[in-house]
Amino acid sequence: MKRLLVIFILLVFTAGFAYSIDFGLLADQKIEVEDSIFSYTAGFTPWFSWNNGKGMSLYLSGNLSLKYDTGIGWSKPALIFDLTRSAFNYRINQEMSLEAGRINYTDTLGFSASGLFDGVRFSTDTSIGNFNAGIFYTGLLYKETAKILMTADDIVNYVKLWDDDIGNYFASQRLLAAVRWDKPLGESSNLYAEVLTQFDLTGNTETLNSQYGMAKIELFPTSKLMITTGALFETSQNNNGDFGLTFGLLAQLKTELPTPLNDSLGLTIKFTSASTSDAFPAFTPINSIPQGAVFPGTLAGLALIGLDYNARITSSLFADCALRYFIRTYNDPSSEGSFHGGEVWASLAWQPFDDVRGSLGVGAFFPVLGNVDIYDSAVLFKLTASLSLSF
Repeated sequence: MKRLLVIFILLVFTAGFAYSIDFGLLADQKIEVEDSIFSYTAGFTPWFSWNNGKGMSLYLSGNLSLKYDTGIGWSKPALIFDLTRSAFNYRINQEMSLEAGRINYTDTLGFSASGLFDGVRFSTDTSIGNFNAGIFYTGLLYKETAKILMTADDIVNYVKLWDDDIGNYFASQRLLAAVRWDKPLGESSNLYAEVLTQFDLTGNTETLNSQYGMAKIELFPTSKLMITTGALFETSQNNNGDFGLTFGLLAQLKTELPTPLNDSLGLTIKFTSASTSDAFPAFTPINSIPQGAVFPGTLAGLALIGLDYNARITSSLFADCALRYFIRTYNDPSSEGSFHGGEVWASLAWQPFDDVRGSLGVGAFFPVLGNVDIYDSAVLFKLTASLSLSF
């Protein structure tokens, strides 16, 4: 009888808050074929959200995936758990907000850092623009997701298996601190400026601290045209006391097309400086994110030219096409040539219902269009197919 009374009291007490709680499950099935290797990944992402209606909210999610890969053998699938976006949000007032947990962060240009990071971020709107500041830690992230490969020691630790040592599961330990300022410049332009600092906490024999200063301007000459320009400077210090200076450039143009489709065409140019001496090393991003859908190279010492087309064919069918060409901005004594080659990629996404989404992508990288001799003439193909169900 006492148990029934307790249950009744709990139901009465929580009835008024039931509307603020939600939860669900996202099931992903993905097939990928790349360079004669076939893989199948089944992923399950449970999530939970809570909102008290007074400025405070909580979101929790994690991904459990099982991957079969012909590269490692069908008999030993990798079972992986990865905590995904999980954060507490507090809207202090109309101008200020606070976010803490595993949150999304991308630097102003998207050159240095992008992805999920553990930390806290404060944001405030003022009469002279929006300011936000954050502190993030990488040592609890899954290393395959984070891909923090800034030094040779990072790479050695990255390739270690974590079957027998759970410590090898985690990414390289770095502390990030970022301050950003966003300012509208009239009705047709925006200014973004940011300072990002990275501290090496690995304790390895080879260490690297780095600082990034960047700025970006968006221009809107017409309602259907956007022009973006940006620049970045990186300074770095290693354990030998060497000081380095590098830079990067960004230029983008995007325009909506005068067609019956809701489509757009974009041109992107990225450039990062090469290594010429100890004082001028190659640009070193915090996350080693591939710059192509098939091409595996990162933005370190790379220039690329890309043309993208996006179209909404129907209310539930979307298409993307991309052409990219990759150029090495440094000279390698062990490898001749500067032109990596070109890539083509096309994908379709179909979402007939809010809780069902399927996608198909296919592309190829053509080393024959370049002259870097680390590649043979064989074309690298890639195909992906996925199906996502939300419950």
